[in-house]
Amino acid sequence: MLAWVGTLAVARFAPAHVWNGQEALSWAAIVVNVVAGVGFVAAHARYVRLVDELQRKIMVDAMALSLGAGLVAGCAYAAAEHAGLIARDADIGMLIILMALVYVVAIALGTLRYR
Repeated sequence: MLAWVGTLAVARFAPAHVWNGQEALSWAAIVVNVVAGVGFVAAHARYVRLVDELQRKIMVDAMALSLGAGLVAGCAYAAAEHAGLIARDADIGMLIILMALVYVVAIALGTLRYR
């Protein structure tokens, strides 16, 4: 996960602050980030397969809630923006924060529920 976050930071900030918008370097940084992301997803999938059945159930339930919250909130925001109800462009960072918070809360509640 740290490799993915690090490569994301490079892909996001280096084009403006390190290599002054050189497209080839920017694309290379994005490709490296995607490869690191695929590795992160694969490692997480392996981890989920290794935990016990109860923990796996809690995690899968939390992922389902997080995905649902992200889809519902993202689509509702897009519809409101398209209807002219919201003046700001959608920010993917806010959607990621929402999904992460829902996931963490769902993990905590699931753990308490099955305690």
